[in-house]
Amino acid sequence: MEAVAFDYESKRWGNTEVFPRPWYLQGLKLRYCLEDLTPIRGLCIDVGCGGGNMARAIKRERPDLQVCGVDVSRGAIEQARGDPRGVQFMTTTGNSLPFPAATADAVVMFDVLEHVEDPAAMLAEVARILKPEGLFHIVLPLEGQPWTIYTLLRRRGWDAKRRHSGHVQAFDATAFRTMAEAAGLPVRRVRWSFHPLFALVDVLYYRWLDIRGPVSGSVEDMLAHRTGLAAFALTLLKRVVASAGWYESRVLRWLPGACGHFTSIRR
Repeated sequence: MEAVAFDYESKRWGNTEVFPRPWYLQGLKLRYCLEDLTPIRGLCIDVGCGGGNMARAIKRERPDLQVCGVDVSRGAIEQARGDPRGVQFMTTTGNSLPFPAATADAVVMFDVLEHVEDPAAMLAEVARILKPEGLFHIVLPLEGQPWTIYTLLRRRGWDAKRRHSGHVQAFDATAFRTMAEAAGLPVRRVRWSFHPLFALVDVLYYRWLDIRGPVSGSVEDMLAHRTGLAAFALTLLKRVVASAGWYESRVLRWLPGACGHFTSIRR
């Protein structure tokens, strides 16, 4: 959760409320996670929770769960604690998670492992805190996945995600499966998103960031604090783009995309 030359205290992710609906950019991620959590009872830990929106959404949809969110950013945790909604938020450092061994019934992770300098150590920590047969649900950008626009651009030196979002890893599905298996977290199921259309939109957004300069939050976080006609138009555009990405991924769910939603069970 710490990236070289990237300041996690200068940028905030994940404060705006999210629902498992097509017009939310994180909507499909939440939907797949909730599906995996259906049989789970007890403690669910969101590792790398940022501003806490996904942890709060899980608690809202599953009030029977004990939900805890942890993040390396003190500013993000301070922000999350300002609106906890029944979730406990804690700071952590590096690859050390502040939980005893075999205490969690589920661990979830949204767009985190690509920021980690030692992802194998992080997966080992997840395995340590999970109970045997516990659930690990991870959403992972696959910027090294063959035949995606990210792989083609990276071969040409494109590194906008490192500069603007702190991505220091570029996974493909096979490499992640191997790493998860070695950590005692064998993958039982994978679903896909970020297919060609939505991936292209994502790349264009990062191209816009190169022209405009860095921003302090996610698209939805920024739009949530704006008013006026321009904000309304941008919000409408965001909803259209998010919905297009949702339905594209549902239609092409059999086709590997540039984001994997992996379901693992602790051995």
